[in-house]
Amino acid sequence: MKEETMPQQESSRPGRGRPRDPARGEAIRQATLELLDELGYHGLTMVDVAQRAGVAKTTIYRRWDSKAEMVLDAIAEQVVPREFEETGDALADLRSVVAQFYARVAGRAHTELPMAPAALLREAELTDAFHKRFVTPMRDHARALAERAIEQGKLREDVDPTMLVDLLTAPAVYKPVVLDERAGADDADALFVMVMRGCLRGDEPRV
Repeated sequence: MKEETMPQQESSRPGRGRPRDPARGEAIRQATLELLDELGYHGLTMVDVAQRAGVAKTTIYRRWDSKAEMVLDAIAEQVVPREFEETGDALADLRSVVAQFYARVAGRAHTELPMAPAALLREAELTDAFHKRFVTPMRDHARALAERAIEQGKLREDVDPTMLVDLLTAPAVYKPVVLDERAGADDADALFVMVMRGCLRGDEPRV
């Protein structure tokens, strides 16, 4: 099915008129999530979302260039934290970010939305947007924490930060997508402890 896109005569850039109403944006995102749950990704249309949200179609088209972007934005608003809180202990913060990743991705994939983030990876047209909107911010933050943990002397200097983060987070997507199983907080913590056994400096207490 061809991806639904914004009509050519409409511009996705905000105009110089009144600022966007946050309440409308929230209504659109909520309508998107509801219809995604009811109709699935392919059954959902931007027109349906506009009707459910009680807004004009042009309001939708001004905010998003395509259905894929609208869907990803609605989901990311629910699962991506607006801010990453830090304590100063990079290793503890990394553990927290990994736990959040599992709770927000794997948890939601098996509860509220059949087409939640993990399942969206099956949709080719969504992969790019999914990575830019959801995966990249959390992955970059986790990698920065791993690098900081090395600088703080908590992790061995030969640990590859990128590989470490990928190893810690991959099961959150692998289990629901490949095995159709839920990966929860217990999985995240058990994996973190196991992986850290091979990454901590010799004089660093076990996590």
